[in-house]
Amino acid sequence: MKLVWREMLGWTILMAVLYAAFVWGLKGTEYENYYKTMFDLTKEVPMDGTLMFLMSYMTYNSLTRWSETFKCMAWPENVALIYRQYANKRAMKPGEARLMNQTIARYLAIFYILLFRDVCSDVREMFPTFDDMVQPGIMTADEANLLQSSRLDRNSPHYWIPIDWIVTLVKSKYQPTYVYNRKGQRVRNKKESIMTELEYLKFIGELNKFRGRLGDVLSYDWVPLPLALFQTLTVFVYSTLVVNCFQMQTRIITSGKSSVSEMFVECLSTLPFNMLHLAFLRISQVVINPFGSDDDDFETQYLIDRHIKVLNEILCPEETKKQK
Repeated sequence: MKLVWREMLGWTILMAVLYAAFVWGLKGTEYENYYKTMFDLTKEVPMDGTLMFLMSYMTYNSLTRWSETFKCMAWPENVALIYRQYANKRAMKPGEARLMNQTIARYLAIFYILLFRDVCSDVREMFPTFDDMVQPGIMTADEANLLQSSRLDRNSPHYWIPIDWIVTLVKSKYQPTYVYNRKGQRVRNKKESIMTELEYLKFIGELNKFRGRLGDVLSYDWVPLPLALFQTLTVFVYSTLVVNCFQMQTRIITSGKSSVSEMFVECLSTLPFNMLHLAFLRISQVVINPFGSDDDDFETQYLIDRHIKVLNEILCPEETKKQK
């Protein structure tokens, strides 16, 4: 209701002004016939069918885009659970393994924050620069300098860089199953690897799939629905409301009653349909950008906090228990 009450109030005032102008200003004068003629011209205007078609088309496309964007927002549990399942603790010292888990959890959180910075103004305000992510402990100063010193433009997406860090980190602990000795013979590697070859391929594949799905979020942000469609629809809806006011005046005048009660009945019979048209227009405008500041937009700040907690619970359960 709060999305359409201004338009409905303006429509009601316009209808009352037109009615008052006829009854107390023009009725019984030489201009009465001109006024009636103007109303008659709008009587047969076919607006409702065309409007409902346009509203259905735009609302369907907007809601479909909203749902598809949400489906692209993969959550990090799969990556964290696969790493925890595959990681070989014997390949690292206990302290090193614990630091490895913390680092991967932090890199996944950085990945989400960098992605949301590119599509959501609220997250951009929270972390306007990379240095603002250092103070809360999300990123180290060296990592922030590494992002800033990259050859990418400052406004280019940096969200994929933490995924590359994870791949590099895991690769540094990976050992092939077989190696070649000095004699050129293929022998089994005695060094412990963080993952087997098959597990390593599955983990990298899951990372790539994870990055690809969330990368599609940027595609939806870069290529919005054409603005001309919404402008045309908005003009058409408001034009329909104005024409509808004149059509109602025609029904009131031709009824022969021309009373306040007749106007009240006409208003109540038409108001729900006009509210429905405006509601669909507002829905299309609101859901087209799910990363805005509206009530129905995605709660990106909550998602960031939620992902950080879940990642720490999966990869760093010891630290989580100490905090509790």
